[in-house]
Amino acid sequence: MRQHLWTICAVLALGLGASSAMADSFGMAGCGLGSMLIQSNGKEQIFVATTNGTSGSQTFGITSGTSNCKDDAATVAAMYISVNQEALKRDIARGNGESISGLASILNCSDSDALGTNLQKNFGEIFQTTISDSKAVATQIRQSVYSDASLSSTCKAI
Repeated sequence: MRQHLWTICAVLALGLGASSAMADSFGMAGCGLGSMLIQSNGKEQIFVATTNGTSGSQTFGITSGTSNCKDDAATVAAMYISVNQEALKRDIARGNGESISGLASILNCSDSDALGTNLQKNFGEIFQTTISDSKAVATQIRQSVYSDASLSSTCKAI
């Protein structure tokens, strides 16, 4: 009985300490208790993954939006851009398309056409090299929206 009490105290202490050590991002092992306890993107990610897997915190965190598993618009937009980068590149070159409409929806932009026009105008800055890093593309898209006065006011989630 005494050992169970110590275990419960240790888990509570870790949980309280982890909540105060919340990070804005996580490594390859993903979100969960492990990403809150071990804030490193090096080889320690194996321990992050193990902690997430054995505690079940990653599944719970994704479902509940806790344990460093955020679902804010910037994160969702970055994931969307990463997954749809080639389609976005084609649609941005044209100034319209399904991937731009999807991005407009994620960013809560009231005018998808204005977003497409703006991104088309800034195509060269968004895709600066032939091999574009999705983080750089996401940053340039945000910058493009921020720099346009009408878009920055109509895209509520940017």
